[in-house]
Amino acid sequence: MPLTGEQPQSLVGCSPPRVEDERLVTGRGRYVADIKLEGALVATFVRSPVAHGRIVTIDLDAVREATGVVAAFSGQDLLDAGVLPLPCIRATDSADGTPFHAPVRHAVAVDLVRHVGEAVAIIVAETEQAAMDAADLADIEYDTLPVAIDVRESEETAFAWEKGDRAAAEAAFAAAARVVEIEVVNNRILISPIEPRGAVAEYDAASGLFTLHAPTQGVHLVRRLVAPTLDIELEKLRVITNDVGGSFGAKLVSMPEQTALLFAARACGKPVRWVATRSENHMTDIAGRDHVSRAWMALDGEGRILAIRAETYANLGAYASALGPSPPTLGFAATLCGPYDFPALHLTVFGRYTNTAPSDAYRGSGKPESVYLLERLVERAARETGLGPIEFRRRNLIAAATMPYRAANGYIYDSADFHSVLDRALAEADWNGFAKRRMASEAKGLRRGRGIGLYLHTTGVTSQEISRVRVDPHGIVVVETGLQSSGQGHETSFAQLVADKLGLGLDQVHIVQGDSSLADSGGPTAGSSSLQVGGVTILHAADRMLDAACNEAADMLEAAAEDLVYHRGRFVVAGTDRSILLFAVAAEMEAKGEVGCAGEAALEGNILTIPNGAYVCEVEVDPDTGSVTVERFLGVDDVGRRLNPQLVEGQVHGGIAQGIGQALHERVVYDPDSGQMLSGSLMDYGLPRADDLPMFELHAADIPTGNNILGMKGAGEIGCIGAPAAVINALADAIGHDRIDMPATPERVWRALNFPMEC
Repeated sequence: MPLTGEQPQSLVGCSPPRVEDERLVTGRGRYVADIKLEGALVATFVRSPVAHGRIVTIDLDAVREATGVVAAFSGQDLLDAGVLPLPCIRATDSADGTPFHAPVRHAVAVDLVRHVGEAVAIIVAETEQAAMDAADLADIEYDTLPVAIDVRESEETAFAWEKGDRAAAEAAFAAAARVVEIEVVNNRILISPIEPRGAVAEYDAASGLFTLHAPTQGVHLVRRLVAPTLDIELEKLRVITNDVGGSFGAKLVSMPEQTALLFAARACGKPVRWVATRSENHMTDIAGRDHVSRAWMALDGEGRILAIRAETYANLGAYASALGPSPPTLGFAATLCGPYDFPALHLTVFGRYTNTAPSDAYRGSGKPESVYLLERLVERAARETGLGPIEFRRRNLIAAATMPYRAANGYIYDSADFHSVLDRALAEADWNGFAKRRMASEAKGLRRGRGIGLYLHTTGVTSQEISRVRVDPHGIVVVETGLQSSGQGHETSFAQLVADKLGLGLDQVHIVQGDSSLADSGGPTAGSSSLQVGGVTILHAADRMLDAACNEAADMLEAAAEDLVYHRGRFVVAGTDRSILLFAVAAEMEAKGEVGCAGEAALEGNILTIPNGAYVCEVEVDPDTGSVTVERFLGVDDVGRRLNPQLVEGQVHGGIAQGIGQALHERVVYDPDSGQMLSGSLMDYGLPRADDLPMFELHAADIPTGNNILGMKGAGEIGCIGAPAAVINALADAIGHDRIDMPATPERVWRALNFPMEC
C-alpha cells in the first residue's frame, strides 16, 4: 500500500472558487431545455381539469388531424402497448399486518383521474405551438366523483404504521406527574426548483435501446424506476443527466411524463422532448410535508421527559409516489427523539390518499416535520412547567458523556455535545440582552419575540454508491460517481478530496456524473449524504487506483512495491532520488494495453451521522397588520469536519430560507369542494424573497464523527429542519400564545392577536 505524503497545505477546510461556476455563470450550462437533438419532436400533455372523476369518453381524432401533429396517445393506447404502472418501492404495511394499499398509477390516466393536472393524453407534434394548439381539440368527458382534500377527512388509507414501544410509553404516561399535549399542521408546500421538470427521450430501433435525458438527483434510481414501466431490462435504458437547476427532491424519483415520452419516442421513431411550464410544475410536481400531528409528552415532577407519544396523519396525495411512504414513517421517526434524553417513544402514522398531487421526499424528508412537532411540544412544556425554554431544554438534553447514545427510536448518536451547542447559540445571540431589544420594538408600536429551535438530522441514505477513479495519461484524474449535483457543488468538493489525497491541483481532477452507462449501479444524491457516501467511496477508489499504479511503478523503477512512497503525484523509491510520475505510470499501463490505471469501490460500513444545532430567531410583529419581520436569525451547527466551509454555509443559507418560507409564506391551497388548486402560480404562492430574509449569522461547533474516514456529517438539509420551529416559537413569544400554525401569514397573525381563543 503506497503512502500518501503530507501536503504543504491541505485542501480540506479551504473554500476555493467553485469549479463549475465559470461554466454556469457564463451561460455554458447544459440543462434539459438546452438539449436539441436532430429531428426531435415536441410533446405536450392534455391534463385533467377535474380532481376526481371517471373518464367516460376520450376522442383524439381531431387532435391527430391538426396541423403539425404527428401522433396523439391516450392512456389506453399506452396500456395496450404494454406500458406498465409506476412503482412505489417503499410499500409500507400497517402495524396490524394489513397489506399496503396503493391506487394504480399509470403514466397517462386510463379510466380514472385522481387529481387536477393528471395527464390524460400525450400529443406529439413538430413544434411546441402545434402541440399546444392541438390540445384544445381533445374531446374528453368526465363523470365527476366526490373530492377529498384534507387528510383528516380522507377515507382511503394506505397504512397505519407504528414505531417504538407502546407498552413502555403507556407505562410512562400512567406514572407521569404532568402530560403536555399539542396539535400542529405541517403545511403542504411546493418544491419550486428554478428549473422545471422536463425530459428528452430517444429510442434506437436497431438495438432496442432507450435513452432518457432528464434532470435527476441520480440516474441509477430513475433508471430502476422507469425501466419496469416499459417492461424492459435495465440494460435497455440509459439515463443521462447534465446540469440540474435545483431539485430538493422534485427530481429524485421518476415521473409519469418520463415513461410517456419514452413510449412516444419508440412509437414515433424520433426523439421527443418536453419541458414543463411553471403552471404544470405547480399542479403536478410532487409536494412536500402536509401532515397533521398530535403529540403528548409525559413529564415527571421535576420537568424531565419520561416518554413521547405522537400520531400523524400524512397526506400521500392521489398516489403512492416511488418513495412517498418513507418521509412520514422512517424519516419522521428518525428525528422524533431530537437531542433529548428519555426512555420511551411510540409513534403512529396514518398514511392517507387525497385528490391532490402526490407527495414525496422534499428537503429533509420527514425530519423537518418531526423536529417541528417536537420543538413546538418542548416549547409548550417549557411554558406549562414554568421552567422556561432554556432551563427545560438543559434539563432534558442528552449529556455528551453518554455518547454513543441509543435514542428511544433505536438510532445511535455517535458524537454530539448538545449542551455546548445550546450555550454557544445563546451567547452569540445575546439571549440575556433581549429585554432591551424588545423595549426598542415596543417604542415603535411593534411586538418582539424570540424563539429557539434545536434540531438534529440522521444522514446517510444509500449503500448502493459505486465510484471509480482513473488516471488519464494526459494529466487528468477522472472521478466517476453515481451521485448527481443539483447545485451543491460536487464538481468542487469531490475534486478537493481527490486533489488533496493525490497532491494534485484542483484543475487536474475532473468529476464525471450523470450517465448510467458508466456503472451498473449507484445511489442518488439525497439525505445530506454526498460526502459520507460519495466522498468515502471516491477515496477508497483512489486507494485502489494507487495500489494498481504502485505495482506498475515498482516494475518500472525495478524496485519492490513496499519500498515505494507516493508523494504529490509521484512514486519515489524510499531513501533514493529515483521516482516516476503517476501520469507516466498510467501512460505505460495504457501502452501495454492493460485495463488502465484505475480503481473502483462500493460503499461499505456505517454511513449514519448526526449533524445537529441550535437556531435562535427574533421577530417583530406589527399588531395593526399582522405582518411579521424576521429581525435576526442565528445558528450554531455541528456538521463535523468541513471540507469546504463556503459550500456548507451556502447549503445552510438555502435551507434556512426554505424553512422561513414554510413558516411564514408558503402553502399549497386547494378548493375543498372542487379540488381545484388556488395557489397555481407564483402570483398566488408565497415563495420567500430576499427582503423577507435577514442576514444569517452562522457559527460552527463541529465535532468530527467517527463513522466515516472523513469525519464529516451532512449539512444540506439542516437549515430547513431547524428553522421553522425557531421562527414559530419566536412568533408565539411575540403574540403571547402558541395557538398558531404555519404559514403564519399576516391575516393569521392578526387573528391570533385579536381573537386568540378562536385559534
